Amino acid sequence: MKKTLFFAIKLILICPFGVLLSQNYAPSPVESVLWNETTNSQGNQDIYYYPFDSNDSEVKPIDYVTSETIIMATYANNRNTAVGLPTILDGSSKVIPYSRNQRWEVFISQANMNLSPQGRLIESYDKGLVVGAASFTNLSNVKQWSFKTDINGQILYDNMINHNNYGLGIWAFTQDSDGNLYAAGGIFFFDNTYIGMPLITKFNPCGEPVWCRALPVTPQSYQGTVLDIIINSNNDLIALVYQSTGGAADEIYLAAFNLDGKELWIRPYAKKSDYPLMLNRIGRKLIEHRNGYYIAGYCYYPFPGNPNHVFLRPLFIGINSDFKEKWVKPFYALDSVFGIAETIIPINDSVLMGGGIRRATFGEDANSLLMFITTDGNEIGYSQIRNYQIGSEIKVNYISELERVNDSLFIAASVFGTHPGVNPVGEFIIDTSCNLYNFQSRPNTETKPSMVKTYDNNFVINANIKVGNYFKLYLYKIDSNLESVPLDTTQYVYDSLCPHTIQSGTIDLTDCLVIQSIDELPSPDEYYESIRWIPVKAYPNPVSGQELTIEFENTQHHSNIELRLYDAFGKEVHRRRIYTGQQDISLDVGHWPPGLYLVVVYSNGGAVGQCKVVVE
Repeated sequence: MKKTLFFAIKLILICPFGVLLSQNYAPSPVESVLWNETTNSQGNQDIYYYPFDSNDSEVKPIDYVTSETIIMATYANNRNTAVGLPTILDGSSKVIPYSRNQRWEVFISQANMNLSPQGRLIESYDKGLVVGAASFTNLSNVKQWSFKTDINGQILYDNMINHNNYGLGIWAFTQDSDGNLYAAGGIFFFDNTYIGMPLITKFNPCGEPVWCRALPVTPQSYQGTVLDIIINSNNDLIALVYQSTGGAADEIYLAAFNLDGKELWIRPYAKKSDYPLMLNRIGRKLIEHRNGYYIAGYCYYPFPGNPNHVFLRPLFIGINSDFKEKWVKPFYALDSVFGIAETIIPINDSVLMGGGIRRATFGEDANSLLMFITTDGNEIGYSQIRNYQIGSEIKVNYISELERVNDSLFIAASVFGTHPGVNPVGEFIIDTSCNLYNFQSRPNTETKPSMVKTYDNNFVINANIKVGNYFKLYLYKIDSNLESVPLDTTQYVYDSLCPHTIQSGTIDLTDCLVIQSIDELPSPDEYYESIRWIPVKAYPNPVSGQELTIEFENTQHHSNIELRLYDAFGKEVHRRRIYTGQQDISLDVGHWPPGLYLVVVYSNGGAVGQCKVVVE
């Protein structure tokens, strides 16, 4: 029961519609063109999960101009391809030299178990890859895994991540410049009720756990998890936290930790009190861009003119450098754009592009959606990959991840096929107008793919593939022509930041867990106000004929720090540079005249801390 529940919740988080609930639809009695799934806890809003036909045939993407790039967001049905030949992005039909024995593809399996990707794929500091996965049999006996591969995807070692008492789920990884790995997800308790807590774990360069932090759920929620994590420009961990409340309370949070595991602050976004009509808010992707932060996800939001009916909407949130909410956008809320934003990337300094799925428009089942919004929160258009651009039998296509290929083209890790539910993984080469220059399907694959752009400007994609009776993990590396790249024959040294050879095994988190009360954490405003200052303490005080020790706090958050001491007449008697991160200094004051002295600390020319010292 324990593992079955955990895996079911995992699937719901990753696949909120379509795959799990693709059978036995029933028309809504309110409007025959819509599918009515459920009613929220207050009973006053019908939630339409599966809009079938939104009657928006007159709604067209618009043309728009940014300050740096002209983006024509108009529909075009380009498929510059020659049957049976690799496609070049300029549309020519050139045969690319290709050898099957050079294919960069890897199959990872566990004996008599299914293995499915879990957590975003990342490239390590040594050009290897870190891959997360879950193994299971018939939705039971779920185990979490991390794999480290070399530059060609060959496994260097694998580790099962275990907790003796609780279930684990890992959805995201990131790595710092010192080679420490951070895994984020949830820890799940199984007693009389199912409860999950957001979890972050730090592993040193040898893969050993350093610290584990869990944030309890809020009183209104019954489970929580971390869905994405980044290390920002201030070298702090910023976690995108989901607290499941069924829309009754705040659900999207950012939580900050320093790299030593100290909890810094937590704050909700798209709050229930500010957006009372918005339900079931989930953030899927977090990025930092030009002194700001942006979240992509989805919510349920009222249809124009009818606040009692809410529909699935892409959701974007803009946040400034102080982590104050700038804007919240249920995308095209006054239109009929139903769907999900799975990812978001900047396309220039001022324009962001979201990628995801648009549900059931123009009588089609579902298609990929590109959404454009400025860093100031202005919606400036959208474009779509229509199913018939790919083929007449295609029923579904959607974008999971986006990466830039060059100034005008992008690669999208995607899912598309002829089935209304589960379909193979594939890739698109597209521009911002959703002109489709090339595409490739990967037969027998499933699941939502993860993609990383590698050091050599190629792309590794992670999926699973059915081989016999079980699913295996499937890694493959392709170039911008969607062709397999040759293996890299260069000799590399892996895990050089670990002093010993790393072995495969089990990483046990049973004794690692520390639960931090949310009530004890400040808001970002309170936290950043506290680190504006450098508290100063001097001892012994009074001091007589001996060394004086001066201690500092918060110097890691400051630069150009200087210590100055003044006598009772305001004359400067001592000056010394203090280094970022320095915690104390010692001064020989035995020869100083007796009296009162003022200790002042400056940061970038401004006074940020002081104390008084008496010399006897």
